[in-house]
Amino acid sequence: MKAVAAALAALAFAPAAASAAAKPIVVRGADGSRVEVTRAPLSLTVRDADGRAVLRSAAPDRGFPRRLAPTRDPEPLGLEREPDRVVYAPLTFEVGSEQRVQWTGSFFPGNLLFSKRRGTTHAARRVLSVDRTADGVRLVASTTDPSRRLDIRVRRSRGGVRVTARPSRTRGVITTAASFAIRGAEAFHGFGGRHQGVDQRGHKLYGWVEQENTGGRATLSQTALLPAVIEEGTGRTLDELGLPELTEKVLPGGYEHYMVPNGPNAAYYVQNHFVSSAGYGLRAERSELTRWRMGDDRRDRWQVAVSAPTLDFTVVTGGVRRATRRLTAPTGRHRLPPAWAQGATLWRAIQVGGAGETRESALAKIEDDLRQIDARRAPVRAYAFEAWNLLGPDLTRDVIARLHQRGIKAILYVRAYAAYDELNSQPAGDLEHIRDQGLSVRTASGKPAFYEMTGSPALTLDFTNPATQRWWKRRLARLLGYGADGFMQDFGEHVQETDRFHDGSTGVTMHNRYPVLYHRLTARLEPQLERKFGRQIYWFTRSGFTGSAAAEMSNFPGDETADWSSGTGLRSLAPDMLNRAAGGAFGYSTDMGGYLDLFAGPPTEELWTRWLEWAALTPHFRLHNSQRTGTRMPWSFGDRGYARWLAMARLHARAVPLIRRLWREGRRTGLPPTRPMWLAFPGDRRLARESQQWMLGPDVLVAPVVREGAVSRRVRLPRGCWRLQSGPAKAVRGPRTVTVPAPLGTLPYFVRCGARPW
Repeated sequence: MKAVAAALAALAFAPAAASAAAKPIVVRGADGSRVEVTRAPLSLTVRDADGRAVLRSAAPDRGFPRRLAPTRDPEPLGLEREPDRVVYAPLTFEVGSEQRVQWTGSFFPGNLLFSKRRGTTHAARRVLSVDRTADGVRLVASTTDPSRRLDIRVRRSRGGVRVTARPSRTRGVITTAASFAIRGAEAFHGFGGRHQGVDQRGHKLYGWVEQENTGGRATLSQTALLPAVIEEGTGRTLDELGLPELTEKVLPGGYEHYMVPNGPNAAYYVQNHFVSSAGYGLRAERSELTRWRMGDDRRDRWQVAVSAPTLDFTVVTGGVRRATRRLTAPTGRHRLPPAWAQGATLWRAIQVGGAGETRESALAKIEDDLRQIDARRAPVRAYAFEAWNLLGPDLTRDVIARLHQRGIKAILYVRAYAAYDELNSQPAGDLEHIRDQGLSVRTASGKPAFYEMTGSPALTLDFTNPATQRWWKRRLARLLGYGADGFMQDFGEHVQETDRFHDGSTGVTMHNRYPVLYHRLTARLEPQLERKFGRQIYWFTRSGFTGSAAAEMSNFPGDETADWSSGTGLRSLAPDMLNRAAGGAFGYSTDMGGYLDLFAGPPTEELWTRWLEWAALTPHFRLHNSQRTGTRMPWSFGDRGYARWLAMARLHARAVPLIRRLWREGRRTGLPPTRPMWLAFPGDRRLARESQQWMLGPDVLVAPVVREGAVSRRVRLPRGCWRLQSGPAKAVRGPRTVTVPAPLGTLPYFVRCGARPW
């Protein structure tokens, strides 16, 4: 029998005899492209409108069916101590069992702890039948599993071609996948708010919305989770390991990029799509857990795999600009916010830890802020305060009225769950009301699905329930009734796979979809609320997934740490902003100064100043920092600190008209206001991997200082003539690399010769 099985495996991918039936099956795409399906062995080739092959299926590995040893992918704490077990072929599926475990408490509820799989991988072999449809073809293919065939549909779709594959019998199928060849120096751009550079080649990513992944040396050394794992893996504690050995042997991505608890590529804002430098873009259309292996274990191929019995993806063609436009047109791009929302904003956060915040302490801080604003005539356009629940309705209305008297808009705070916590960001009784009225997600037995959030019981709102939608409308109306002009719409990453929703969905498909529903609901309510209260409102979000950008105006990138790190500190910002901007999420709004200071400590004057500089030529200029030690406002570092904030606020104000014009154009073209160098200068490989500088439109090159102690900045200039605006206005011709002076308080940026951006 073994000999027969070996013979069948050898024949599985043998080419068919030359005949008319061996001619490729062709489907034309909406973008002028075409997909050619080779019948035997089955493979896919995508050609652009000029007939150039831009994407081809990977050659199949030998030995299907392949029974793989059990594997954990991802591994606990995002570590990579076990070998990857993956096989490649044009279309595959795995039959077996998968166990996924999520965090149910601490700071990380909803995040993946690990996924353990055991099974046998099968591959499609050859096309058995072809049925033409109005928009493409339906195919049936044999597979290396005698009991299953693969039903494949290839059809024209908006922007390109869509491919769907599903085994004829889905019981026991735990993943489906497609594998493709990598062409030469091909680069992969996008995937949402990832921090590890702007080219994801060589990386393994997970399409799973996650929260509170933090980096930086202080975080690593003081997080209780990590030392035990390091000791287990090496036999020595963290203190006994030197940084080089720690980087090489324990932490994927190295100390500089690793984040607790999900590793270097975790993201609050996930976009399951990318643009390739080879002339195409690809978007996965499923919401279950997705794995992307972008040449990490095999440099010559990449794979997309989804933990579901159906694989579904769309391919668009064209250079990086055209592919970006076609890829984001169906999923949407950020809406333009009101102009005031892009002006200088101050955020008075609730101080947590220690004695915590009280009604009296919160009000005293707000009063002092108002005195400082008046005394300095600070050009503040908006002021946010989280303590509206602590202050109560009357004081909240009074504070907002006083802001309005000064021409300052007011922003409050909401979130997608209810709990008892030190943020005091909801009225008393919310948790009990949501529980008793059935407004939360539920367990399989129909009970409220409680989990733990930083020591408190918590419930996630079920936005598929019409009663919850009505409750949410009342919550937003309450804030607007106080006089608020907008709000932060926080969280959205908590859904457990065991959760059950009012519409029958489970957390398996809803974990990633939840931010889409959350933000779409508010966008749907927005016109009604604006009519009721007679003013335009602004709101911004944290979590996100493919398709949520159409509902949103702006995002903040999660709780950044008050440090310089590329994990979650200052150096993490540019890759995050540029990756999600290319996916249609234009409105990046960083917490200037860094919010999480539990391990890093409060921002120093140097870090705080460099953060102001970084944000000056981005869509928003919002100061928000120091969760536990108290917000550092523009006057917190004295007159010198205030002068630096004022200079950057004024620069930002001059740039806002340009940003808004670029934003309007981007809604049509897909080109974001803040552009990665690979998108601004297609084909220039020298610039393509630059992740700490960007273009603001076609004429302004921004290169902020992101290294502690630096007083100069190395900048890679594109072809053409450029003038430095932060120093002697001397014309410099590119392409070349220059080093420019950048003393503290100076933002290095260049303008194209002859251009007048503002």
